[in-house]
Amino acid sequence: MRASTLVTLAWVALASAGCGSGGAPRGDAPGPPPPDAPVLRLFVLTGQSNALGVTNGEEADATSGTDPADAHVAFFWDNVADAATSLGTSDGRFTTLQDQQGGFFPGSATHWGPEIEMARSLYRAGMRDFGVIKASRGGGGNTHWSKAAGGHMYAHLVATVRAAADDLTRQGTPFEIVGLLYLQGESDSAAEAGMADTRLSELIADLRADLPQAQAMQAFVGGIAASGPDRDTVRARQAALADADPTVHYFDTVDLRSSLHDGLHFDKAGKVTVGARFANVVMDAGCHTATYGSLVFIGDSITQGGLGYASYRYEVFRHLAHHGAGFTFVGSVTDALGFEDVSPVTPAFHGRGFDNVHDGHWGWRAFWINARIPLPASRRGSNVGEGTLLNWTGQAAPQEYALDTVGNLVPYPDPLAVGTGNTGTTYVPDTAVVMIGINDLAGGSPPAQVRDDIGTILDQLRAANPAVRVHLCTVLHTSQNNPTLQANVDTLNTLLLDLAAAKNAASSTSPVWIADPSSGFAPALFTHDAVHPNRRGEAHIGERVARSLGLLGDPLAFPPPDTELDRSAFRDVFEGHQIYDGVAFVNGWAEVNPEGTTEALVGDLTDLHRQHVNGGAAWMDGTLTGWNGWNHGSWTFEAGLRIGSAPNGFYLWLGTDSNLILIEIADDATRGYSGGFAAGHQNDDGAIHVFRVAHDAPNERYHVWRDGLRLTPPAGVAYDLGNDDWRLILGDWTGGSSGDLYDVVIDYVAFDPTGAYLPPGG
Repeated sequence: MRASTLVTLAWVALASAGCGSGGAPRGDAPGPPPPDAPVLRLFVLTGQSNALGVTNGEEADATSGTDPADAHVAFFWDNVADAATSLGTSDGRFTTLQDQQGGFFPGSATHWGPEIEMARSLYRAGMRDFGVIKASRGGGGNTHWSKAAGGHMYAHLVATVRAAADDLTRQGTPFEIVGLLYLQGESDSAAEAGMADTRLSELIADLRADLPQAQAMQAFVGGIAASGPDRDTVRARQAALADADPTVHYFDTVDLRSSLHDGLHFDKAGKVTVGARFANVVMDAGCHTATYGSLVFIGDSITQGGLGYASYRYEVFRHLAHHGAGFTFVGSVTDALGFEDVSPVTPAFHGRGFDNVHDGHWGWRAFWINARIPLPASRRGSNVGEGTLLNWTGQAAPQEYALDTVGNLVPYPDPLAVGTGNTGTTYVPDTAVVMIGINDLAGGSPPAQVRDDIGTILDQLRAANPAVRVHLCTVLHTSQNNPTLQANVDTLNTLLLDLAAAKNAASSTSPVWIADPSSGFAPALFTHDAVHPNRRGEAHIGERVARSLGLLGDPLAFPPPDTELDRSAFRDVFEGHQIYDGVAFVNGWAEVNPEGTTEALVGDLTDLHRQHVNGGAAWMDGTLTGWNGWNHGSWTFEAGLRIGSAPNGFYLWLGTDSNLILIEIADDATRGYSGGFAAGHQNDDGAIHVFRVAHDAPNERYHVWRDGLRLTPPAGVAYDLGNDDWRLILGDWTGGSSGDLYDVVIDYVAFDPTGAYLPPGG
């Protein structure tokens, strides 16, 4: 099976070729395991230099670093430079995940390849009792791995795995070889490239027959990245094999060519990405289901969401659902409305609904969550929540007092009371995502104190569950003009790295990983109010948190709109006279620069006749009709228009908060401003034409129909402009000629915030 290109790797459970399904023991396999002994699942890595992993990329730190997973992954290796030269071994025994010996190839004092991040990602995703056997070499074509051709790497690979099996047998550890990790082909000759699929298929079949406990082994193939015609052939042949064989899984790496530090070998970042892709293909093939148990998000408003934004939690949910992960969201806050009771748009994904349960609390500080300082009355109740982490996890009775606005201690309301946003139930988290601290810093707390308060939160989580897995997020910068705050954010994020290291040193059962959403976060582009993430920001954070959870890549796109909805069912419908009543604009509608336009009610006095007669930048504005507030989600807009004349276009300006949809309705065509679509037809034919626009927020696309006929491609088109805008504008829109001198009759304008809908029959 071929995984989709880049990082969109489809989740597949292969009932006919599942991982770890067992097989009849071979004569040289270990005997019956002890009762209840876990079976060690083994992955065998082989290939040439990129499987070996060079360390001559000139990074300041060429090592793989450390990770809480390393001590829990069994690792056995025997690498060679060529048929006669050993690069080093693990002394014939399993040890822990680590860099391997080097010193033979120039600049590579050590070696490590995709095995490192592959294993770490699987561990973060909940996989336990597994190990890696590595037998790679420096360079060489696929003939070296051919049993039929007497290739030395085939013999070396089999000998290495058998030696690893012998070590497990001595320990009484049952095992099964569930996966072959293969990264080879850069050095294939033209002849070898032409048989890359055949050679790989034979290798898989031979290993299943010759290795102990490998009859159900699947193969995971990392496509090579280096350019060249023979390498193109290798990629095509390997991918074709995966297309034809459901037990073979292939992914591309050609997008990582910028990570080839010498045009051939992956640098540190490239090796990490390739390893993560191996892990995700392993999971997507059914070898492991990512599992997080009771998963809580703890933080402030960025975690809670509000004003119609679901927060990054929804984006993490999409990643989890995309990979078929096992999880249950827990928390004391269950109010699905979000801050200020504005409903977020959270469609089901991959058949799974989003549970808006969490411990994100608008405006809260870390010292309120850990109960170092009583929670003030101004931050209690409604849907910002109640209590402390000790209360939520059942370690303490509900806190009885809090500070009111003048500093007096007052009783808490009943935590079960309607409107508190606190169910009063408790939970024990298996996994926690923690993002807190920006309010503390903005309120004047020194970074060291914030670190200590977060450390107390981690200690309380561990007290509730000594095996809790914690993903500690760096704090986001804002676009506020506050240099001191921004500097303190940097200081705190550095302190968090040390905090995680200290907590990991103190516990071998409760790992703490750093999720790093602050890297690459551009607050001017990724927030809707200088602080809180817009949808682009939520997607950025969600991707970084998902990566910390071991899940790589953007989830598959939502399907395009497939539900019809007639205009009569729209929430907001304005007939012409409900926009302009013959005297003034009404119902939230307004006009800008009225001196250049005329208005009149025509026909049965329900249609609005509007003419732009001179000047520029004169438009009708419907922003305050209810448009602004939910327009960042999926919605549908429709207008019935009779175009008398539009020599410079009549424009629909539809802001989504973070992007702009700008559609020109001209005399003889309808088109997107940026060229995403263009359709020729007569709009100035005297008839009323119905224009519908559906905004598909999850896919960041829009769709357009005229009189029920689709004008855009089935997948929709991208936004016309990337600037932040929230307005609804009809007519002219610039000080230039675009939009000038139109003559239009408006039958109605309607929109619905509940989704992106097809027109009837569309």
